[in-house]
Formats: sequence, C-alpha cells, structure tokens
Amino acid sequence: MEVDERSQGATWRWPVLVSVIVLNICLPSLVLSYGVLWVYLSNHDVTLWLGFTTPSIFICTHGLTQCWFREAADSWGGSNGYRVMASVGLVLVTTGLFVCAFIPLHFQLLAYGVLGGLGSSLISAQVDAVMFETYDTRLELIRGMCYTGQAIGQSLFPHILFILIEYYGYTFSYILLAGIMLQTLPVILLLKVDDPRRSVYFTRYKELSQAFVVCKNEIDKLNEFYGNELQLHNLSTKCWKSPSDDNLHRLGDSDYDNGRIAETITPPPSPEEKRRNIFGVDILPEIPEESEESETDESDGETNVTINKKRFSLAIKRLSVIGDSFDECIVNQVRRDSQSNGDVVENKDYSELEVRYDTIAPITDIQTEKLLNTFSFRCQSAYANMKRKMSIPSYRVYRIRRRMMYLMYNINDTFFKPLTRSLSCGKFYPALLLSLTKLSLMTVGIVLMPLIGLQIRPKIAMYETNFLMSLHGFTWICFLLCTPWLAQTPKRNFKYVVTLGLVVSTCACFVLAEANNHDSFAIGCVIAGFGYGAITSCWESTVQEFVGARKWPKLHSTIETLSATLLAIFVVGLSYVVEQDNGLQFIMFILGLLTAVVSFIWIIIAGVSIYKTKVRTLSLRRKWTF
Repeated sequence: MEVDERSQGATWRWPVLVSVIVLNICLPSLVLSYGVLWVYLSNHDVTLWLGFTTPSIFICTHGLTQCWFREAADSWGGSNGYRVMASVGLVLVTTGLFVCAFIPLHFQLLAYGVLGGLGSSLISAQVDAVMFETYDTRLELIRGMCYTGQAIGQSLFPHILFILIEYYGYTFSYILLAGIMLQTLPVILLLKVDDPRRSVYFTRYKELSQAFVVCKNEIDKLNEFYGNELQLHNLSTKCWKSPSDDNLHRLGDSDYDNGRIAETITPPPSPEEKRRNIFGVDILPEIPEESEESETDESDGETNVTINKKRFSLAIKRLSVIGDSFDECIVNQVRRDSQSNGDVVENKDYSELEVRYDTIAPITDIQTEKLLNTFSFRCQSAYANMKRKMSIPSYRVYRIRRRMMYLMYNINDTFFKPLTRSLSCGKFYPALLLSLTKLSLMTVGIVLMPLIGLQIRPKIAMYETNFLMSLHGFTWICFLLCTPWLAQTPKRNFKYVVTLGLVVSTCACFVLAEANNHDSFAIGCVIAGFGYGAITSCWESTVQEFVGARKWPKLHSTIETLSATLLAIFVVGLSYVVEQDNGLQFIMFILGLLTAVVSFIWIIIAGVSIYKTKVRTLSLRRKWTF
C-alpha cells in the first residue's frame, strides 16, 4: 500500500529517464554488435580466436570492476559525483576506440576490451546508482525500458557499423564510432539526483519518521513553555560584597508571569562557598584601603573619581615594587647544591653558588662553524645518515607499503571473503550457472551470428545478416512489451519466466548449430531473441529471490566476478575449436549443451517451488476440510 502511494506521488524525471535509455542504447552495443567488426577483421588475415576473445575480455573486465565501481558510486555520488565519474568512463571508452585506429590488429583486443570494459563498467555503475536513487518505486519498469534500449541498440548499430566500414574503411570506422560514443556526453550531464526534503508519508521509514515528528512536536511545546535558551542568573540582584545582601534567592512580583517562570531561583550561598568568575578564578572580597584621610574625605563629600585615582596610583606603586623584585631575582640566580666545591660552612647543610650572566662565555658563530667543518664531525654525520636510511626507510617507501597493504585488504574484502562465504551456500551454484549462461549467450551466441550467416550456402549478403541481427533485437523488444506485467508480478514467479527463457534459448542454440539455409537461420535468430529477452529481463530478480534478500548483497559481487572469470575460461577453451572446419556451429552446439544443463537445473527448482506452493498447500487444505 505504501509503495503504491509513493509511486503515485513520485515524478518520472524525464531528463534522467532519457539519459539512462540513451546510455543503454549506445554502450552495450559495443559487445552486441561486435560480430560485424569481427567479420571485417577476419578478412585482414587475422586468426578468428583474436576476434573471439575481444568481447570476452570486455565482459570479464566489466564483471571484475563492477563491484569496486559500485562502491565508489555509493561513496562519491552526489549532485556532481555521478556525472564526473560517468564522464571519466566515457573518456576511457572513446580512448580505447580511438587507439584501435592506430595500433596493429593483434593489439586491438586489449584496447577495445580493457579500456572499453573499464569505461562501460564505470558508466553502468553510475546509471544503476541514479536509477535506484530516482526510481526506487518503479525500478522494475525502468529496467525493462533500459533492456528495450539495449535491444534498440542491437537493431541499429550493425547497420551503422556496416555503413561506416563500407564508406570509410575498417580503420577509420573506429574513429567515427568513438565520435558517436562521444555524443553521449550531454546525456551524461543529465545524470543528476535531486535530494529534496520528502514528507514523512513518502519516506521508507514511515513509522520511525512519524514517531520522530511526534517527539519533536512535544519538545517544541515544552520549549514554548519553559523557553528554548538556557536560563541565566540575574546578576543585577546579586551582591558581590556580602552574601547576606544577595537578593537573587528572593522572589518578587515579577518572578511569575501568567504561570511561566521568568528567572531561575538559587538558594543563598553558604559562607564557606567561594565566589568564582566564568573562568574559574576565585573572586576575593574587596578590601578597603586603610588611610587616615579616608574618613575626612568621606566627611568632606569627596567624589568617587578621586578615590579611583588614588587606588590606581597605589596599584602602580605595588606593580613597580613587584617589578624591581623580579629584576633582582632574574639578575641574581642562585644554585643550591648539597655539597660545596670550596669552603665548607659548618652551620649550613648546603652551599650557594652564585651564577651570573656576565661569567658565562657563549659559543660564537665562528666556533660553531669550525666545529661543523671538522673531518670527524662530517664522518660521524655521514655514517649516521647512511645508518638512518638503511634502518629507517623514507616516507615514500612507507606510503607505498601502506597503499599496497590497503590494496591487499581491499582485494581480500572484495573477492576472497565473499567467495569463501558464497561457496558454503548451496543456492549460490544455480545462481552462478544462470549468470554464466546469460553472459555466454551475449558474448558467444550473439557475436557468432554474423559469421554463421556468412558460412551458410547459398551465401547470405552482409546487409541481410545485419537485418537478421535486427530481427533478433526486434524479437527481444516484442518480449519486453510484457515489462508492465512483469513489474506487477511477484518475484517468486520470475523463476518460471527464466526457466522458459532457458528452454527457448537451448532450442535456438541447437537450431543455429544445425542451420544450413536462410530460413532455418532466420528462425534461429527469432527464437534466440525471444529466449535472450526472457533471461536478461528476469535473471537478476530471480536470483535475488532465490538466494534471499539478506544474502543477495553478500553474493552479488561474487556472482558477477566469478561468472566473468568462468566466461573467460570457457572462451579460452572454445578458442581451440573456432579454427576447425564448421567450428562456429560446433561452438553453438556446445553453448546449447550448457544451456540445456542449466535449464534442467532450473526446471527442477521450478518444480520444487510449484510443489511447495501449490500441490502441498492444496493437499493440506483438503485434509483440514475433511
């Protein structure tokens, strides 16, 4: 109920929504459309495994750095933090694409994969943070729009890359592609999170906020009655000469004003109590000066000004006497020793040695210079300096050691501790296999489609292959039209949609592995788009509900990093097959076996869930009715 009311009161923030969708159109297309670049790369006598490993390096870098960049987005975010970090990621992406135009073909996989993966990971972390902060009540619907943007990018970018390569060549197409990516900078500048003061009703902690407001209102009422400021003593009624004349403890007619306390009441101080000022210094009672002329002056009616002048003159005389005594103490410094150096005085236990400043001969600058220039002093200082450098390292070495130690602790807390915790959880392994299947379909299945289309007899033209890639994205969009329905679906039902997507993707992999004509290849592309759309739109919610809301933050980073690492190992194994005859379709057959195993596991999980939620509950209801 509260979520519905919050979603109705929240705004759509159209600039942020446009920014998020445009970024999802452009950035994932670097992997989804890489098959077009791979086709032209194979025409330059470059081995197929080099182009095959480039998208896997991209995804592996993205997965290994996503957890760090997500934490950085949480700590460095704000009004300008998201935009600055996303701009840095865009600089990395455009730099990687621009460098690919000037380096040899064998090194393009590192520039394209590493720099592109780092930049894409940095931008996606900011996009996810902005989405969560802005659309926390419509998060499922906004993610469906983002996946729609990825499908649109897959439909458009193969044609864009085909036109760039045909008219400007393979090398200069990277420069133009970098320019296209650079056009997303104005969109990145729209990644701003407003932090207005929300009302109590539309906050996540509604009960706590309401209790705080009630308590604050009660405190305000008490402050209105008693006053907000600290009540101080009225010093106008306090007598500093004699405590008996102190009127601070006495109440007058003005002490109460309509039942409200105006002044504090303190009891009279005891005679033993000492008076102190605000600095804690004892205030001594004023001692009047004793003089013979005081009585006569008072009888003559002498004014207070002359009395103050006399007191001031007496104070000056006292200060002059004290100053003379200080001068005498400074000049005549006395040292007392228990033993005398000269004559022994019988009547005293100690002797006095008088030391004056005129008897001490100070060391001059000339003597100091002679001392510092001596050979022995130079040798001693050189030995001490060398010993200090060997035993105590410099501050730079200390800083390097401390940074390395911080990096090791950070790696341990980010990777190894979550890994040991995740491996002890039984639900972690099906979630890991599901994530690995999703990455494999994106990195292997979609990238291989253009090359498989070129090997079909009769041979398909390149623009027809790009059209079939667009058909794959169009089918993906057709499934994503169910996003409003999925947003209203409980998360416990997402596993059934994912299971359906895995079964459909398995069928698509086997169809593409056996495709030998245009029609079978087109059918395989349509089926693959439908299955990939079902998996990508529901896998994260499925895993989050399967492992539990409490365990998901602990397992999230481990699933990302370990699935990216397993994908890299899987692609390295497939690189030995890609050079063989009909090796591309054999890779699709292997990918179909992987999806079949994962589909079988999740079919069992879905069946157990149906038994627990439907069949078992129905049997228990029948027992209670009979």
